[in-house]
Amino acid sequence: MNLADDMPKSEMLRRSLRCFVLGWWSLVPVLGVIPAALAFVDFRAVVLRKGRRWNAARTRLLLGALLAGLGVLLTGIIGTAVAIMIYNAMQASW
Repeated sequence: MNLADDMPKSEMLRRSLRCFVLGWWSLVPVLGVIPAALAFVDFRAVVLRKGRRWNAARTRLLLGALLAGLGVLLTGIIGTAVAIMIYNAMQASW
């Protein structure tokens, strides 16, 4: 990879911080799936195109991806719990 293919440093930092913010927003149940997907897109773009540059916001990038993963997991757990409760309520009414 040459320097022309690398992401500019300002873009790398902007996307790293955006990944962090979107990671926090992904913790909102159900609605957070969209910010989580966008956080993963930013994470992938920075990791693949940063080249040999040092990323000053590396910790926030990693934390953003972790929070996005937790948000998706949280949405899955809550969705499963709601589905089980609906199923049990339907069974009790029959």
